[in-house]
Amino acid sequence: MKPFFAILTIGMLFLLGGSFAATATDVVYVSGQVTDAHGQPLSNALVAVFNDRNQVVDYAHTDDNGNYILALPVSALHLPQHHSQTFLAQVFDTAGHLVGGLLDFIANPLRAGVHAAAAGVAATTPNPLAKGGIAVGAGVVDQTLFALSTDKQTSVQQQHDRKQPGILILKAIAPGYKDLAGPTSIYWMEEDTFHVAGRTQKATVAWVDPVQLASLNAKEPSHAESNYLTFTQARLSPSLAAYGQTVRIEAFLPTPSVPKVAIVVVARDNRNGLIWQLYPKGDGWYEGEFTIDKRFPVNDQTISVLAYGADEQHPGRRPDVERSILRAGLWDPKKPFLYNPLLVCSRNRADLTLTVLPPTRP
Repeated sequence: MKPFFAILTIGMLFLLGGSFAATATDVVYVSGQVTDAHGQPLSNALVAVFNDRNQVVDYAHTDDNGNYILALPVSALHLPQHHSQTFLAQVFDTAGHLVGGLLDFIANPLRAGVHAAAAGVAATTPNPLAKGGIAVGAGVVDQTLFALSTDKQTSVQQQHDRKQPGILILKAIAPGYKDLAGPTSIYWMEEDTFHVAGRTQKATVAWVDPVQLASLNAKEPSHAESNYLTFTQARLSPSLAAYGQTVRIEAFLPTPSVPKVAIVVVARDNRNGLIWQLYPKGDGWYEGEFTIDKRFPVNDQTISVLAYGADEQHPGRRPDVERSILRAGLWDPKKPFLYNPLLVCSRNRADLTLTVLPPTRP
């Protein structure tokens, strides 16, 4: 779809949304893709997202490229509804980032009812998905998540995990393929500022992990996952260093093809609080370096690496974001890393151990 039509369509979205309680800050436009096990797009697959009461919040069919787009309340993504500070990547006049069947999104006669549900209004219309094979309020998601576990503690942990920030509960179906029902994760969020009819509008947009549906006769199940924006490799060279030596930090962070993302990768020493930026070297690798001096205490310390979204108007590090990351405890190697897509864009934290040797005596 050409950017002009995407912008026009988004403007129509806001006009429609104006008659409901939801505002631009209440709704996140979520995009994703459904493919077969070989990565080939599946058109006309049906995708629905559930709230924590196992009620369908929004649904869509995929287009010819397997893409879909949903309008979801922040609660469906387990994001705080009243956050004072949001540090999403800021993009401008690129509403064409939105992919999926946007025109169908508007043309669907049930869209008004879906918007009402997204705004928190009790749905009064009959179940629009009954013919599609998705049950509303039937507990199918819980049954899928907990069917393999008879341990109560494990079930409680699974229930907790599904409510982490950036997690949504999704079901996808297509004729001839195994159903998928369970949690999936946001891998990127951004705030898009664009102009429609001389007015400035904003939209919060998110992308979720691609869904791969397995054929009915396949041994493997359908799944929704990726390693996008997840550190899969990181190292210090050398990791055992003396005063005056230069240490190189390298980290591998795969980025998605859609959308094109702009990120800042940084590393922090947990004992002296120093922070360094890592710069892209190509093929997903980022690299930075520092020299051991008197600011580094001897013995072990943890160098933690994470990433957050860049600001197109102000390239480089964002001190306000880094202060918020520190306040949230995401740098603390003693605490488990909790991915919060409103604050960071790396879905994990790479913790590396640096050992500084004591100075030699004359």
